[in-house]
Amino acid sequence: MVVVQGELSGPQSVDTAVKDNPHPRAIPRSLPYWWEAGEPLPVQPLTQRCDVVIIGSGYTGLSAALRLARGGCSVAVLEARQPGFGASTRNGGMVSGVLKHDFDRLAGRVGTDRTRRIFAEAQASVLFLERLIEDEDIACDYRRTGMYFAAYKASHYAQLEREGERLQEHGIETTMVRPDQQQTELGTDFYHGGRILHLAGGLHPGRMHRGLLERCLASGVEVHGDTPVTAVERSGLKWRLASPRGDVLTDEVIVATNGYTGPPFDYCRRRIIPIGSYMIATEPLPGELARTLIPGKRMIQDTKKVLFYFRMSPDGQRILFGGRTSFRTIDEQESAKRLHRQLSGIFPALRDVRLSHTWSGNVAFTFDALPHLGNHAGIHFSMGYCGQGVAMSTYLGSRLAAGILGHADAETVFSEAVFPGRPLYTGYPWFLPLVGEFYRLLDRLGR
Repeated sequence: MVVVQGELSGPQSVDTAVKDNPHPRAIPRSLPYWWEAGEPLPVQPLTQRCDVVIIGSGYTGLSAALRLARGGCSVAVLEARQPGFGASTRNGGMVSGVLKHDFDRLAGRVGTDRTRRIFAEAQASVLFLERLIEDEDIACDYRRTGMYFAAYKASHYAQLEREGERLQEHGIETTMVRPDQQQTELGTDFYHGGRILHLAGGLHPGRMHRGLLERCLASGVEVHGDTPVTAVERSGLKWRLASPRGDVLTDEVIVATNGYTGPPFDYCRRRIIPIGSYMIATEPLPGELARTLIPGKRMIQDTKKVLFYFRMSPDGQRILFGGRTSFRTIDEQESAKRLHRQLSGIFPALRDVRLSHTWSGNVAFTFDALPHLGNHAGIHFSMGYCGQGVAMSTYLGSRLAAGILGHADAETVFSEAVFPGRPLYTGYPWFLPLVGEFYRLLDRLGR
Protein backbone atom coordinates (compact mmCIF):
# COMPACT_ATOMS: atom_id res chain seq x y z
CA MET A 1 0.00 0.00 0.00
CA VAL A 2 1.09 3.53 -0.66
CA VAL A 3 0.94 6.24 1.96
CA VAL A 4 -1.77 8.73 1.03
CA GLN A 5 -3.12 11.72 2.87
CA GLY A 6 -6.06 12.56 0.62
CA GLU A 7 -7.36 12.38 -2.89
CA LEU A 8 -5.77 14.11 -5.84
CA SER A 9 -6.60 17.80 -5.61
CA GLY A 10 -8.87 19.47 -8.13
CA PRO A 11 -11.14 16.66 -9.46
CA GLN A 12 -14.25 17.69 -11.34
CA SER A 13 -17.22 18.22 -9.07
CA VAL A 14 -19.74 15.38 -8.85
CA ASP A 15 -22.57 17.67 -9.99
CA THR A 16 -20.75 18.61 -13.18
CA ALA A 17 -19.76 15.01 -13.88
CA VAL A 18 -23.34 13.75 -13.36
CA LYS A 19 -24.67 16.30 -15.84
CA ASP A 20 -22.26 15.07 -18.51
CA ASN A 21 -22.60 11.36 -17.77
CA PRO A 22 -25.76 9.36 -18.47
CA HIS A 23 -24.71 6.74 -15.89
CA PRO A 24 -23.91 8.62 -12.63
CA ARG A 25 -22.84 5.42 -10.91
CA ALA A 26 -20.19 5.02 -13.59
CA ILE A 27 -18.36 8.23 -12.67
CA PRO A 28 -14.77 7.15 -12.01
CA ARG A 29 -12.97 8.41 -8.96
CA SER A 30 -10.32 11.01 -9.71
CA LEU A 31 -7.74 8.94 -7.90
CA PRO A 32 -4.95 6.59 -9.05
CA TYR A 33 -6.02 2.96 -8.99
CA TRP A 34 -2.78 2.21 -7.13
CA TRP A 35 -3.61 4.49 -4.20
CA GLU A 36 -5.07 2.07 -1.72
CA ALA A 37 -6.12 3.21 1.75
CA GLY A 38 -3.17 3.64 4.09
CA GLU A 39 -2.12 5.44 7.18
CA PRO A 40 -0.25 8.71 6.57
CA LEU A 41 3.22 9.09 7.98
CA PRO A 42 3.19 10.71 11.41
CA VAL A 43 4.43 14.29 11.38
CA GLN A 44 7.84 14.47 13.04
CA PRO A 45 10.06 17.44 13.89
CA LEU A 46 12.23 18.35 10.95
CA THR A 47 15.86 17.42 11.44
CA GLN A 48 18.21 20.42 11.68
CA ARG A 49 21.24 18.67 10.25
CA CYS A 50 22.07 15.52 8.30
CA ASP A 51 24.64 14.19 5.86
CA VAL A 52 22.37 14.10 2.79
CA VAL A 53 19.05 15.76 1.96
CA ILE A 54 17.05 14.29 -0.91
CA ILE A 55 14.31 16.38 -2.50
CA GLY A 56 11.64 14.06 -3.87
CA SER A 57 10.26 10.82 -2.43
CA GLY A 58 9.74 8.76 -5.56
CA TYR A 59 11.71 5.72 -6.70
CA THR A 60 14.86 7.75 -7.43
CA GLY A 61 14.93 9.45 -4.03
CA LEU A 62 14.05 6.38 -1.98
CA SER A 63 16.48 4.12 -3.84
CA ALA A 64 19.28 6.64 -3.20
CA ALA A 65 18.19 7.12 0.41
CA LEU A 66 18.19 3.39 1.14
CA ARG A 67 21.71 2.88 -0.16
CA LEU A 68 23.06 5.99 1.55
CA ALA A 69 21.54 5.06 4.91
CA ARG A 70 22.95 1.57 4.74
CA GLY A 71 26.28 3.11 3.78
CA GLY A 72 26.38 4.99 7.07
CA CYS A 73 24.87 8.38 6.10
CA SER A 74 22.16 10.24 7.95
CA VAL A 75 19.49 10.98 5.33
CA ALA A 76 16.39 13.16 5.19
CA VAL A 77 13.91 12.97 2.31
CA LEU A 78 11.84 16.12 1.84
CA GLU A 79 8.61 15.90 -0.18
CA ALA A 80 6.39 18.84 -1.13
CA ARG A 81 3.20 16.71 -0.96
CA GLN A 82 2.60 13.30 0.60
CA PRO A 83 5.34 10.71 0.05
CA GLY A 84 4.96 9.12 -3.35
CA PHE A 85 2.55 11.75 -4.68
CA GLY A 86 4.21 11.94 -8.10
CA ALA A 87 4.85 9.59 -11.00
CA SER A 88 6.13 6.70 -8.87
CA THR A 89 2.56 5.87 -7.81
CA ARG A 90 0.77 7.17 -10.92
CA ASN A 91 2.52 5.18 -13.66
CA GLY A 92 1.30 2.04 -15.40
CA GLY A 93 3.60 -0.28 -13.48
CA MET A 94 5.40 -1.37 -16.65
CA VAL A 95 9.02 -2.43 -16.31
CA SER A 96 11.03 -2.16 -19.52
CA GLY A 97 14.70 -2.11 -20.40
CA VAL A 98 14.51 -0.42 -23.79
CA LEU A 99 14.62 3.36 -24.14
CA LYS A 100 12.70 5.33 -26.75
CA HIS A 101 15.46 5.21 -29.35
CA ASP A 102 16.19 3.36 -32.54
CA PHE A 103 19.66 1.85 -32.12
CA ASP A 104 21.09 2.99 -35.46
CA ARG A 105 19.72 6.53 -35.23
CA LEU A 106 21.11 6.97 -31.74
CA ALA A 107 24.45 5.49 -32.84
CA GLY A 108 24.61 8.03 -35.65
CA ARG A 109 24.27 10.76 -33.04
CA VAL A 110 26.40 9.57 -30.11
CA GLY A 111 28.49 6.74 -31.58
CA THR A 112 28.09 2.97 -31.65
CA ASP A 113 30.09 2.24 -28.49
CA ARG A 114 28.15 4.67 -26.33
CA THR A 115 24.84 3.50 -27.81
CA ARG A 116 25.74 -0.09 -27.00
CA ARG A 117 26.47 0.92 -23.39
CA ILE A 118 23.21 2.90 -23.16
CA PHE A 119 21.18 -0.11 -24.29
CA ALA A 120 23.15 -2.44 -22.00
CA GLU A 121 22.54 -0.26 -18.94
CA ALA A 122 18.86 0.03 -19.79
CA GLN A 123 18.70 -3.76 -19.71
CA ALA A 124 20.76 -3.82 -16.50
CA SER A 125 18.22 -1.52 -14.83
CA VAL A 126 15.56 -4.24 -15.12
CA LEU A 127 17.86 -6.86 -13.60
CA PHE A 128 18.74 -4.42 -10.82
CA LEU A 129 15.08 -3.84 -10.03
CA GLU A 130 14.34 -7.57 -10.02
CA ARG A 131 17.22 -8.21 -7.59
CA LEU A 132 16.10 -5.35 -5.36
CA ILE A 133 12.55 -6.68 -5.18
CA GLU A 134 13.82 -10.17 -4.36
CA ASP A 135 16.53 -9.13 -1.89
CA GLU A 136 14.25 -6.71 -0.03
CA ASP A 137 11.26 -9.06 -0.22
CA ILE A 138 8.99 -6.31 -1.57
CA ALA A 139 5.48 -7.63 -2.21
CA CYS A 140 4.62 -5.60 -5.31
CA ASP A 141 3.09 -8.24 -7.63
CA TYR A 142 6.12 -8.22 -9.92
CA ARG A 143 6.11 -10.67 -12.82
CA ARG A 144 8.45 -10.84 -15.80
CA THR A 145 5.70 -10.95 -18.41
CA GLY A 146 7.47 -9.43 -21.38
CA MET A 147 6.24 -6.38 -23.26
CA TYR A 148 4.38 -6.45 -26.57
CA PHE A 149 4.92 -3.57 -29.01
CA ALA A 150 1.79 -3.57 -31.19
CA ALA A 151 2.10 -2.29 -34.77
CA TYR A 152 -0.41 0.54 -35.25
CA LYS A 153 0.00 0.48 -39.04
CA ALA A 154 0.94 -2.41 -41.31
CA SER A 155 4.08 -0.51 -42.30
CA HIS A 156 5.13 -0.36 -38.64
CA TYR A 157 5.53 -4.15 -38.53
CA ALA A 158 8.51 -4.08 -40.88
CA GLN A 159 10.09 -1.32 -38.82
CA LEU A 160 9.62 -3.35 -35.62
CA GLU A 161 11.20 -6.33 -37.35
CA ARG A 162 14.26 -4.36 -38.46
CA GLU A 163 14.73 -2.88 -35.00
CA GLY A 164 14.25 -6.32 -33.43
CA GLU A 165 17.04 -7.80 -35.55
CA ARG A 166 19.34 -4.99 -34.42
CA LEU A 167 18.44 -5.54 -30.78
CA GLN A 168 19.09 -9.27 -31.14
CA GLU A 169 22.59 -8.47 -32.43
CA HIS A 170 23.26 -6.72 -29.12
CA GLY A 171 21.93 -9.48 -26.90
CA ILE A 172 18.41 -8.15 -26.34
CA GLU A 173 15.94 -11.01 -26.79
CA THR A 174 12.91 -10.24 -28.95
CA THR A 175 10.32 -12.29 -30.87
CA MET A 176 8.17 -11.13 -33.76
CA VAL A 177 4.44 -11.88 -33.80
CA ARG A 178 3.07 -11.92 -37.35
CA PRO A 179 -0.21 -10.14 -38.12
CA ASP A 180 -1.98 -13.49 -38.53
CA GLN A 181 -0.78 -14.45 -35.01
CA GLN A 182 -2.08 -11.24 -33.44
CA GLN A 183 -4.80 -12.99 -31.42
CA THR A 184 -2.20 -14.88 -29.39
CA GLU A 185 -1.23 -11.56 -27.77
CA LEU A 186 -4.29 -9.30 -28.09
CA GLY A 187 -7.95 -10.08 -28.62
CA THR A 188 -8.35 -7.40 -31.28
CA ASP A 189 -7.81 -6.78 -34.98
CA PHE A 190 -6.91 -3.14 -34.33
CA TYR A 191 -3.16 -3.83 -34.62
CA HIS A 192 -1.01 -5.49 -37.28
CA GLY A 193 1.20 -7.89 -35.38
CA GLY A 194 4.09 -6.75 -33.25
CA ARG A 195 7.24 -7.57 -31.33
CA ILE A 196 7.78 -9.07 -27.88
CA LEU A 197 10.56 -7.73 -25.67
CA HIS A 198 11.24 -10.55 -23.22
CA LEU A 199 13.18 -8.70 -20.50
CA ALA A 200 10.19 -6.70 -19.27
CA GLY A 201 7.42 -7.08 -16.75
CA GLY A 202 4.79 -5.50 -14.59
CA LEU A 203 4.32 -4.57 -10.95
CA HIS A 204 2.01 -2.66 -8.60
CA PRO A 205 3.59 0.83 -8.40
CA GLY A 206 1.94 1.72 -5.09
CA ARG A 207 3.14 -1.43 -3.37
CA MET A 208 6.60 -1.01 -4.87
CA HIS A 209 6.79 2.50 -3.47
CA ARG A 210 5.45 1.38 -0.10
CA GLY A 211 8.07 -1.38 0.05
CA LEU A 212 10.92 1.04 -0.65
CA LEU A 213 9.51 3.52 1.87
CA GLU A 214 9.30 0.89 4.59
CA ARG A 215 12.87 -0.28 3.95
CA CYS A 216 14.09 3.32 4.13
CA LEU A 217 12.31 4.02 7.41
CA ALA A 218 13.64 0.79 8.88
CA SER A 219 17.16 1.90 7.88
CA GLY A 220 16.87 5.21 9.71
CA VAL A 221 15.90 7.51 6.82
CA GLU A 222 13.70 10.45 7.83
CA VAL A 223 10.88 11.05 5.36
CA HIS A 224 8.99 14.33 5.68
CA GLY A 225 5.84 15.02 3.66
CA ASP A 226 4.32 18.47 3.16
CA THR A 227 7.84 19.93 3.28
CA PRO A 228 8.53 21.85 0.06
CA VAL A 229 12.04 23.23 -0.33
CA THR A 230 11.74 26.95 -1.06
CA ALA A 231 15.40 27.98 -1.18
CA VAL A 232 18.87 26.43 -1.18
CA GLU A 233 22.12 28.24 -0.52
CA ARG A 234 25.67 27.69 0.63
CA SER A 235 26.29 28.19 4.32
CA GLY A 236 30.04 27.82 4.81
CA LEU A 237 30.91 24.26 3.80
CA LYS A 238 27.29 23.14 4.15
CA TRP A 239 24.07 23.60 2.22
CA ARG A 240 21.14 25.31 3.88
CA LEU A 241 17.71 24.29 2.63
CA ALA A 242 14.72 26.39 3.62
CA SER A 243 11.16 25.09 3.98
CA PRO A 244 7.97 26.28 5.69
CA ARG A 245 8.77 23.82 8.48
CA GLY A 246 12.28 25.12 9.09
CA ASP A 247 15.83 25.00 7.72
CA VAL A 248 18.10 22.00 7.30
CA LEU A 249 21.90 21.99 7.10
CA THR A 250 23.46 19.22 5.05
CA ASP A 251 26.68 18.18 3.35
CA GLU A 252 25.07 16.89 0.14
CA VAL A 253 21.86 17.65 -1.79
CA ILE A 254 20.12 15.35 -4.27
CA VAL A 255 17.33 16.59 -6.53
CA ALA A 256 15.05 13.68 -7.45
CA THR A 257 11.91 15.49 -8.55
CA ASN A 258 11.77 14.42 -12.22
CA GLY A 259 8.54 15.67 -13.88
CA TYR A 260 7.65 17.75 -10.81
CA THR A 261 10.84 19.83 -10.73
CA GLY A 262 10.32 23.48 -9.88
CA PRO A 263 12.11 26.39 -8.28
CA PRO A 264 14.57 26.75 -6.68
CA PHE A 265 16.19 24.02 -8.84
CA ASP A 266 16.12 25.97 -12.06
CA TYR A 267 19.14 24.26 -13.66
CA CYS A 268 17.19 20.99 -13.76
CA ARG A 269 13.83 22.62 -14.40
CA ARG A 270 15.14 24.22 -17.60
CA ARG A 271 16.20 20.82 -18.92
CA ILE A 272 13.07 18.80 -18.12
CA ILE A 273 9.90 18.76 -20.24
CA PRO A 274 6.96 17.71 -18.05
CA ILE A 275 4.28 15.98 -20.13
CA GLY A 276 0.93 14.94 -18.70
CA SER A 277 -0.02 11.30 -19.08
CA TYR A 278 -3.56 10.11 -18.33
CA MET A 279 -4.85 6.72 -17.19
CA ILE A 280 -8.10 4.91 -16.49
CA ALA A 281 -9.04 1.65 -14.81
CA THR A 282 -12.12 -0.33 -15.73
CA GLU A 283 -14.39 -1.92 -13.18
CA PRO A 284 -13.78 -5.68 -12.73
CA LEU A 285 -14.50 -7.54 -15.98
CA PRO A 286 -16.21 -10.89 -16.43
CA GLY A 287 -13.55 -13.58 -16.12
CA GLU A 288 -13.84 -14.97 -19.64
CA LEU A 289 -13.75 -11.52 -21.22
CA ALA A 290 -10.71 -10.51 -19.19
CA ARG A 291 -8.83 -13.63 -20.31
CA THR A 292 -9.46 -12.97 -24.01
CA LEU A 293 -8.31 -9.34 -24.11
CA ILE A 294 -4.61 -9.89 -23.37
CA PRO A 295 -4.13 -13.67 -23.51
CA GLY A 296 -0.34 -13.27 -23.46
CA LYS A 297 -0.62 -11.38 -20.13
CA ARG A 298 2.06 -8.95 -21.28
CA MET A 299 2.52 -5.24 -20.90
CA ILE A 300 1.31 -3.50 -24.09
CA GLN A 301 2.58 -0.42 -25.88
CA ASP A 302 1.73 0.53 -29.44
CA THR A 303 3.83 2.20 -32.12
CA LYS A 304 1.94 5.47 -32.50
CA LYS A 305 3.83 8.70 -31.90
CA VAL A 306 1.04 9.64 -29.45
CA LEU A 307 0.99 6.13 -28.09
CA PHE A 308 -1.36 4.04 -25.96
CA TYR A 309 -0.09 1.75 -23.22
CA PHE A 310 -2.19 -0.79 -21.36
CA ARG A 311 -2.19 -3.96 -19.30
CA MET A 312 -4.27 -6.16 -17.04
CA SER A 313 -4.29 -5.21 -13.37
CA PRO A 314 -2.12 -7.45 -11.18
CA ASP A 315 -5.22 -9.43 -10.10
CA GLY A 316 -6.18 -10.00 -13.75
CA GLN A 317 -9.63 -8.41 -13.38
CA ARG A 318 -9.33 -4.94 -14.95
CA ILE A 319 -7.80 -3.19 -17.91
CA LEU A 320 -5.52 -0.27 -17.04
CA PHE A 321 -5.24 2.00 -20.07
CA GLY A 322 -3.17 5.13 -20.57
CA GLY A 323 -2.01 7.68 -23.09
CA ARG A 324 -1.34 11.32 -23.79
CA THR A 325 -4.92 12.06 -24.67
CA SER A 326 -4.21 15.79 -24.46
CA PHE A 327 -1.08 17.94 -24.58
CA ARG A 328 -2.93 20.59 -22.60
CA THR A 329 -4.01 20.18 -18.98
CA ILE A 330 -7.58 18.85 -19.01
CA ASP A 331 -10.02 17.68 -16.39
CA GLU A 332 -9.59 14.04 -15.42
CA GLN A 333 -13.27 13.25 -16.04
CA GLU A 334 -12.86 14.57 -19.59
CA SER A 335 -9.66 12.56 -20.07
CA ALA A 336 -11.51 9.48 -18.82
CA LYS A 337 -14.19 9.88 -21.50
CA ARG A 338 -11.57 10.30 -24.21
CA LEU A 339 -9.52 7.31 -23.04
CA HIS A 340 -12.66 5.16 -22.76
CA ARG A 341 -13.53 5.94 -26.40
CA GLN A 342 -9.99 5.06 -27.45
CA LEU A 343 -10.02 1.86 -25.41
CA SER A 344 -13.35 0.88 -26.98
CA GLY A 345 -11.86 1.45 -30.43
CA ILE A 346 -9.26 -1.20 -29.67
CA PHE A 347 -11.59 -3.55 -27.76
CA PRO A 348 -15.21 -3.00 -28.92
CA ALA A 349 -16.40 -5.44 -26.24
CA LEU A 350 -15.48 -2.81 -23.63
CA ARG A 351 -17.75 -0.11 -25.06
CA ASP A 352 -20.29 -0.44 -22.24
CA VAL A 353 -17.83 -1.28 -19.49
CA ARG A 354 -17.74 1.28 -16.70
CA LEU A 355 -14.63 2.90 -15.25
CA SER A 356 -13.63 2.89 -11.60
CA HIS A 357 -10.64 5.28 -11.57
CA THR A 358 -9.14 8.09 -13.64
CA TRP A 359 -5.91 9.93 -12.92
CA SER A 360 -2.97 11.74 -14.42
CA GLY A 361 0.67 12.47 -13.73
CA ASN A 362 3.76 14.07 -15.22
CA VAL A 363 6.28 12.18 -17.32
CA ALA A 364 9.67 13.88 -17.60
CA PHE A 365 11.24 14.02 -21.05
CA THR A 366 14.60 15.54 -21.94
CA PHE A 367 15.73 17.30 -25.11
CA ASP A 368 17.87 14.32 -26.13
CA ALA A 369 15.31 11.72 -24.91
CA LEU A 370 17.85 10.19 -22.50
CA PRO A 371 18.02 10.10 -18.69
CA HIS A 372 20.67 12.23 -17.03
CA LEU A 373 22.58 11.84 -13.78
CA GLY A 374 25.12 14.39 -12.63
CA ASN A 375 26.19 17.27 -10.43
CA HIS A 376 25.73 20.97 -11.13
CA ALA A 377 27.29 23.59 -8.86
CA GLY A 378 27.59 20.98 -6.11
CA ILE A 379 24.01 19.69 -6.27
CA HIS A 380 23.41 16.11 -7.43
CA PHE A 381 20.50 15.11 -9.67
CA SER A 382 19.03 12.18 -11.56
CA MET A 383 15.94 12.55 -13.77
CA GLY A 384 14.48 12.56 -17.27
CA TYR A 385 13.41 8.92 -17.67
CA CYS A 386 11.23 9.62 -20.73
CA GLY A 387 8.41 7.29 -19.77
CA GLN A 388 10.64 4.34 -18.84
CA GLY A 389 11.26 5.26 -15.22
CA VAL A 390 10.15 2.33 -13.06
CA ALA A 391 13.41 0.42 -13.47
CA MET A 392 15.69 3.25 -14.61
CA SER A 393 14.88 5.64 -11.75
CA THR A 394 15.46 2.96 -9.14
CA TYR A 395 18.71 1.91 -10.79
CA LEU A 396 20.08 5.44 -11.22
CA GLY A 397 19.06 6.45 -7.71
CA SER A 398 21.33 3.71 -6.42
CA ARG A 399 24.14 4.76 -8.80
CA LEU A 400 23.86 8.34 -7.56
CA ALA A 401 24.18 7.18 -3.97
CA ALA A 402 27.17 5.02 -4.91
CA GLY A 403 28.95 8.10 -6.23
CA ILE A 404 28.43 10.00 -2.99
CA LEU A 405 29.62 7.01 -0.98
CA GLY A 406 32.66 6.52 -3.22
CA HIS A 407 31.66 3.00 -4.24
CA ALA A 408 33.15 1.35 -7.30
CA ASP A 409 29.83 0.73 -9.09
CA ALA A 410 28.92 4.43 -9.36
CA GLU A 411 29.94 4.64 -13.03
CA THR A 412 27.10 5.02 -15.51
CA VAL A 413 26.91 6.07 -19.13
CA PHE A 414 24.04 8.41 -18.22
CA SER A 415 26.42 10.74 -16.38
CA GLU A 416 28.76 11.24 -19.33
CA ALA A 417 26.84 13.65 -21.54
CA VAL A 418 25.96 17.29 -20.95
CA PHE A 419 22.37 17.70 -19.73
CA PRO A 420 20.98 19.71 -22.65
CA GLY A 421 18.62 22.67 -22.43
CA ARG A 422 17.30 25.14 -24.97
CA PRO A 423 17.66 28.93 -25.16
CA LEU A 424 14.78 30.77 -23.48
CA TYR A 425 13.21 27.56 -22.14
CA THR A 426 12.41 28.02 -18.45
CA GLY A 427 10.52 24.80 -17.67
CA TYR A 428 7.07 25.73 -19.02
CA PRO A 429 6.49 23.60 -22.15
CA TRP A 430 4.33 26.07 -24.10
CA PHE A 431 5.18 24.27 -27.33
CA LEU A 432 3.66 20.89 -26.40
CA PRO A 433 0.22 21.42 -28.01
CA LEU A 434 1.92 22.26 -31.32
CA VAL A 435 4.24 19.26 -31.12
CA GLY A 436 1.35 17.03 -30.10
CA GLU A 437 -0.75 18.01 -33.10
CA PHE A 438 2.20 17.41 -35.40
CA TYR A 439 2.66 13.91 -33.94
CA ARG A 440 -1.06 13.19 -34.31
CA LEU A 441 -0.78 14.15 -37.99
CA LEU A 442 2.13 11.73 -38.41
CA ASP A 443 0.03 9.01 -36.77
CA ARG A 444 -2.85 9.66 -39.16
CA LEU A 445 -0.41 9.44 -42.08
CA GLY A 446 1.08 6.23 -40.69
CA ARG A 447 4.58 7.71 -40.45
